[in-house]
Amino acid sequence: EWNEGVVRRTPQGQFRVVQVSAEFGEPLKLADGAIERLDHIPPDMGETALSTSDYQVACYAAGGQLKAGTLAAQVNDFTGETTFEVNLRDLPLTDGPRQAPSSTPLRVMLTAGGDNVFAVWDDGHLIRYDIRNLSSAYVVEHVELLGGENDVRKLTACQLILGRETLAVGDSLGEVSAWFRVRHSLDVAGDSFALTRVHTLPPGPAAVTSFAASQRSRMLATGYGDGSLRVFHVTTEKPLLETSLDGDKPIELVGIAPKDDGLFAVEDGQLWQAEFDPGYPEATFASLFTPVWYEGYERPEHVWQSSFATSAPEMKLGLWPLIFGTLKATFYTMLFGAPLALLAAIYTSEFVHSRTRAKIKPVVEIMASLPSVVLGFMAALIFAPIVEDIVPAVLSSFATVPLCFLLGANLWQTLPRNVLLRLQPYRLWFLCIPLLIGLRLAFWCGPWVESWFFAGDLRRWLDDRSVGTGVGAWMLTMLPLSAVAVTALVLTVVNPALRQRADGFSRGQFAWVNAGKFLLGVAATFLLAYTVSWLLTAAGFDPRGGYVATYEQRNALVVGFVMGFAIIPIIYTISDDALSTVPNHLRSASLGCGATQWQTAVRVVIPTAMSGLFSALMIGLWRAVGETMIVLMAGGNTPVTKWNIFSGFRTLSANIAVELPEAVRNSTHYRTLFLAALTLFVMTFVVNTLAEIVRLRFRRRAYQL
Repeated sequence: EWNEGVVRRTPQGQFRVVQVSAEFGEPLKLADGAIERLDHIPPDMGETALSTSDYQVACYAAGGQLKAGTLAAQVNDFTGETTFEVNLRDLPLTDGPRQAPSSTPLRVMLTAGGDNVFAVWDDGHLIRYDIRNLSSAYVVEHVELLGGENDVRKLTACQLILGRETLAVGDSLGEVSAWFRVRHSLDVAGDSFALTRVHTLPPGPAAVTSFAASQRSRMLATGYGDGSLRVFHVTTEKPLLETSLDGDKPIELVGIAPKDDGLFAVEDGQLWQAEFDPGYPEATFASLFTPVWYEGYERPEHVWQSSFATSAPEMKLGLWPLIFGTLKATFYTMLFGAPLALLAAIYTSEFVHSRTRAKIKPVVEIMASLPSVVLGFMAALIFAPIVEDIVPAVLSSFATVPLCFLLGANLWQTLPRNVLLRLQPYRLWFLCIPLLIGLRLAFWCGPWVESWFFAGDLRRWLDDRSVGTGVGAWMLTMLPLSAVAVTALVLTVVNPALRQRADGFSRGQFAWVNAGKFLLGVAATFLLAYTVSWLLTAAGFDPRGGYVATYEQRNALVVGFVMGFAIIPIIYTISDDALSTVPNHLRSASLGCGATQWQTAVRVVIPTAMSGLFSALMIGLWRAVGETMIVLMAGGNTPVTKWNIFSGFRTLSANIAVELPEAVRNSTHYRTLFLAALTLFVMTFVVNTLAEIVRLRFRRRAYQL
């Protein structure tokens, strides 16, 4: 102590003098009787949502006066003197047949923003007032924080923790719970919230005698009647410290140092102090990988939110939204890129001339040289805006382009054999014709599809379930499933029956029969898909809000297309090499037995090269999992857990790239990002191990040939 202050030596070797200075203004009369309970929110706390210089005040005075309102500060521009205008209104202590306890409340508290007042009595009865409009303040609800009238417990401590929204409650049996307002469906007196018990902390050995909330986190220090002291993290319900003071007297006061690095307690007039290291209480296995009930949410949820707009943050570090985003991006990428790459490899390996293959393969491999940042830039600034304007046409193209290719293949078979032999060297160029026709047909069908299935406005149909029906959404799923079902029916029933009756058919006749069979199969596919979709919709099932919901410009559809373009070269190259290593004597034996090129490829070459094809798929899969720039620029970067193809997502790799440079070193957030990287590694390690087991199985089967 020196010169009416305290001298402290800093770690840098400097000396700092700290002096306490207090100025008292003129007393303000808030009530007619003695003020027994008081709470206030200064205008500079930063927690209040009100952009005002007024003090928010609530008090209880002798004689049963419960008041709330504001103290408006007025500064004289000439003298600099500050005066306050008192604007307090009485709050009712009764609510119709409901009577408040006649005794003095244990606490009177204001919530953040000064919009609600809590009056709490020691029997556990709480009255919540809505004071957003002081002239018409009213009782919102009566809440029993304990068991009610027959409960022998007494409420011994209560306090609003950081943020002034969550109420911590302790009773005479040592139980501690946390309450905050939760939105519900019933509208009660104009307030659609109900005060709900959300967190129940482990019970203590004696009655709770004191609380202290941290000034920078959701930690709560609790003192008990037997001299024991505990510290909890309220959000994760994790016990951080349990100790006992030297005596066995009740702890009168307890406190947490401003930097969360020390604890203070008063027991029987004696001050106790200790250093304290809470570690990383916001991150537990449960909070990282299971739903957590965060303040203001209606239910426990998976949430990732590492940055905040207020000074009262509640860390939300759930990794599941990031894991889900990674899986979602990979799923849609493989759904688009893997079939194209595999079919292209089969085509160039088995059906085109070696000279043509020697030209195509380098061109496809050059695609791999495009930087990810360039693809991401094109996806975000070029493809996403274009797709946004033609979504119905894009959806239609998923049906029209494959159908045109298949129809073209069937019509190709109807050409005379001598014509086919002359056109064979140019067959690759003829593939451009069905592609162009399919794209043009998609643009032509787009407005009709939007009118038939999406009530004429796709955006409105997605956002409002009262518009149109769910048939269009079901069709997106049912068409592929119906195609598989019809194909299976044709292979198992139609084709065997057709072979028995086709002995006398010429090659041309059989080709036309196949073309007719294809057209009938297409019609059956659409009919089956529409029928099932209509039945599901009639039964009350509407998939809107699930895998189809609100449209966002940067979404999984765009990412799946662009990132699929990125994985095609690597899958194609490895698959083509694997197919090319299949011994030619196996092809010759199959062709010599009368099999077609397609039958040879499907039943001989592909099974033999399956281990290599599987390896190509797995390498492409993890190329998609580890992709950063494309999903960062075109994925919307929103950590949501919805399969909606029209919404964005956030992946583990993109999240690490975005947040690690800004994370405070050695903070919980910083370490959680490294845990996210470890999670990504574990995912790849486990799946690659399983994939290697499958690949070896395919390889052993190939050796048998």
